[in-house]
Amino acid sequence: MMKLYKIKVNGKLYEVEVEEVDGATSKQEVVKQEVKQEVKEEKLTSDQKTINAPIAGKIVDVKVEVGSTIKKGDTVAIIEAMKLENEIQSPVSGTIKEVVVKAGDDVRNKDVLFVLE
Repeated sequence: MMKLYKIKVNGKLYEVEVEEVDGATSKQEVVKQEVKQEVKEEKLTSDQKTINAPIAGKIVDVKVEVGSTIKKGDTVAIIEAMKLENEIQSPVSGTIKEVVVKAGDDVRNKDVLFVLE
């Protein structure tokens, strides 16, 4: 069974058709992924002192500097991966203590980008 969804990515609206392979399994997997994401976010908010690269790529722009106060969800940098620009959002609130990267730097998944106070 095909379902049509409308998805907005970076301000552009796309229509996508998705085929349901196994309804029971896919719903369970979605729930498991949501639970894992919530647990991950909890860990980040309780003991995170760095902001790490979520994917490998090239830093296109750094949006903060040392001393900047940021809130959870603020865009701190733009990374290009697979010819797409992705916003890196802070998983926590805090103050930038150190900016480890600059525009043009290549980073790997989980490399430290920023250190927070």
